Amino acid sequence: MEKTKLGVSVCLLGMLVFLTGYMGSTALLLVAGYILLREENATLRKYAVYTVVFYLGFMLIGMCTGLLGNIIEIINFRGWMYGNTFYSVINAILSTINYIVAIAQKLVYGLFAFCALFGKTVKIGALDKLIEKHF
Repeated sequence: MEKTKLGVSVCLLGMLVFLTGYMGSTALLLVAGYILLREENATLRKYAVYTVVFYLGFMLIGMCTGLLGNIIEIINFRGWMYGNTFYSVINAILSTINYIVAIAQKLVYGLFAFCALFGKTVKIGALDKLIEKHF
């Protein structure tokens, strides 16, 4: 089994980078930054890029649903335009979308962490082409 410069296996560090994507930006910045700056294993570097792309994607989705909720709240200020029913339905829909995104985030990071632990390569067609183009 191939080892990293830290002395742990590539698979274990690959799993760790996916799990740090779920934990937050500081942990992700430290682990992915270390991998991209110091490690030479192409698979491990690809895992780090995948994790950063997934993190930014989930963050962007969360920002869009939050912004949409704020816009609806401005339009429906104190219920004077559409009444409280309209706002509560839209709020429920946005809340459901946020729950679905949170579940998807846990599933994606968990699945890819599991794949990385067992040394499986992660391949997503369009994302692979984008990473190959810029990486």
